[in-house]
Amino acid sequence: MFSRRYQKTLNRYQDLLLPPSVDEYVSQNNTVRAIDAYVDTLDLYDLGFKHSELALSSGQPAYNPSALLKLYLYGYMQGIRSSRKLERETCRNLEVMWLIEGLTPTYKTIANFRKSNSASLKATNRDFLLLCKELSLFGGEEVAVDGSFLKGDVSKDNIYTKDQLNKQLDDLEKNISVYQEAIDQQDAADNKAGKESLVEDEQLEEKLLLLQEKQKKKKALQQSLKESGDKQVAIVDKDARLLSKRGQTIAGYNAQIVVDSQHKLIIAEEVTQDGNDTQQLAPMLAKTQEILGTENITGLADSGYYNSKQIKACEDQGATVYVPMPKYSDAVAKQGRFGRDEFHYDTEKDIYLCPQGSELAPSKKPVLKKKREVVIYKSKVAVCDECPLRSQCLPQKAKTRALERWVHEKVIERHKERMKQSDGMMKKRGAWVEHPFGTLKHRAGMHHFLMRGIEKCRGEFSLMVLGYNFTRVLNIQGADFLRDYCIQRQENRLKNVKYA
Repeated sequence: MFSRRYQKTLNRYQDLLLPPSVDEYVSQNNTVRAIDAYVDTLDLYDLGFKHSELALSSGQPAYNPSALLKLYLYGYMQGIRSSRKLERETCRNLEVMWLIEGLTPTYKTIANFRKSNSASLKATNRDFLLLCKELSLFGGEEVAVDGSFLKGDVSKDNIYTKDQLNKQLDDLEKNISVYQEAIDQQDAADNKAGKESLVEDEQLEEKLLLLQEKQKKKKALQQSLKESGDKQVAIVDKDARLLSKRGQTIAGYNAQIVVDSQHKLIIAEEVTQDGNDTQQLAPMLAKTQEILGTENITGLADSGYYNSKQIKACEDQGATVYVPMPKYSDAVAKQGRFGRDEFHYDTEKDIYLCPQGSELAPSKKPVLKKKREVVIYKSKVAVCDECPLRSQCLPQKAKTRALERWVHEKVIERHKERMKQSDGMMKKRGAWVEHPFGTLKHRAGMHHFLMRGIEKCRGEFSLMVLGYNFTRVLNIQGADFLRDYCIQRQENRLKNVKYA
């Protein structure tokens, strides 16, 4: 009978002569060899890793932090973040067995390493950024800034705002009053009938005690919120916040990145509690300038980052930024009257000219409004009374027109002129920053944090960024090149230590 030919399969029961060492299962250009070589270049004690000191301690020996760091870097590069899953990989994955040399730490040991070394993970990520700089992988001229919400290890129901707490306490107060009134009525009925308390009375009292206990906890949260001065308070992850964007709300953190234009490598990262990006532009670019060792960079961001004070801060620190200005609706223009754009500013005379050509003179001293110093420019009453365009400029009861001008308005004027020549800039920005977040979230499944507390989440995000950047460098340079470079780097470091 005719039968189709297929590739030959392995006889599961046939005795085989296996290779004499695990090393033969791992090819010379395997990713794990690059991971192994890189982590071996690190001075874990200087980076602050737990159990990296040379002193001996009593009790069971600790696992080498170098092995656990290699395990986590491998896991984050493969999209495996769970400590339980990593524990399973140590027993069945030949690459992992080779990488950590047969160690089999429990999931608890693995999880504790990540939890206890947040600052060290951030320092490790910074070291790899410096390695990328050594390899000239940063263009260092144009960068893009972006942020994304990542869910925390907390439910939205465990985070409260001031209004939510007030409403819940009001509801609890009403329910407690209802139960107390019901208990009083039943007690009066029982006393009149000469009977003891009924079973229902015990149930009502138990429910009342539960409500009162709940009320006590909510009041404690309310007091904590008042003392902290924050707008929100959480009971599971105390640092997590309710963040809203485009009609959706998550409980978590706002993760920020700065991406270099040359290879889409992430130069700087941060995790914040802010629900918007308006205060993040200058700090993120400052971190980028520190890593690159230069001030002359061009930063691109979307309109969510626009803030006049941030634009000025970037200019002061030497960064040229391109940020679209949000289209604020002019309430005055909607009412059919002249908007601010209809008034022309004369730089030489320091006055505004209205559509009729009359002058609006500045006040003598700036005033503080919305945390900005502004100068008030006002028209004259006599001029406005005789103006034929008065109805198109002033409300019925107003006598003069007033405009506010920030004392650093020239910064914004320069920014406006720069944005007029920014054709194609925003498209480039999207191409640069959407790739890293898309890779982290959709390829690696990193939509959320596993840690609790902002400092631990910052350490975890640094690990995410390290895994992303490491993968990018492998794709750019190749695993064998990075392995050999790290081996040479380690030899140079040991030489420097020897002759120091």
